[in-house]
Amino acid sequence: MPRPITFASLAAACLLAPLPVFAGEVECHANKEYAVAVQSYDEDAGAQFAVTALKGKKKPASCRFDADKADLVIGEPGDPLWYGDQTGKYLILTRSTGPQGDLVVYDLSTGKSVLDVPADEYEVSGGKLAFWERTGEATAENCPSFAENQANGMGSAVAERKQLDLKSLKISKTGEERCDATQ
Repeated sequence: MPRPITFASLAAACLLAPLPVFAGEVECHANKEYAVAVQSYDEDAGAQFAVTALKGKKKPASCRFDADKADLVIGEPGDPLWYGDQTGKYLILTRSTGPQGDLVVYDLSTGKSVLDVPADEYEVSGGKLAFWERTGEATAENCPSFAENQANGMGSAVAERKQLDLKSLKISKTGEERCDATQ
């Protein structure tokens, strides 16, 4: 004779059943040299990056995140990295959970970070990565919008435009400065 299903037996069965694990969204990017599968975290901000050197092969037909088969895995929970761009052997990421963040560049051939600076805006052109690095606190003397920023409940930071030469990895200053509102 079958036993009746009670609330207690149903609750016990639910407690013993494994919880489903849902992987975060996966998006894929590739250039001639590297394929990058980006998987967002379910419980944390940011994503993890599975990098595969193409070595003359075509990029994979399907988009899958497979850390075990990747040549390099970048990112871990608690480090909110986001995909930005790819150029040659460099992966350009941003790190942020708010309006201001960092610019992070990895050399995929070595797996090492070659740049990690407080910057939000960047552009890649002609073998150079140009970016506005926050270099210091602003004051009423060095920031024309300082009072306006304060009145709007914002802070201010001095930002300097710099360029990373992607061949030599040397950083040069362009001489341009500006004052940015910050939160």
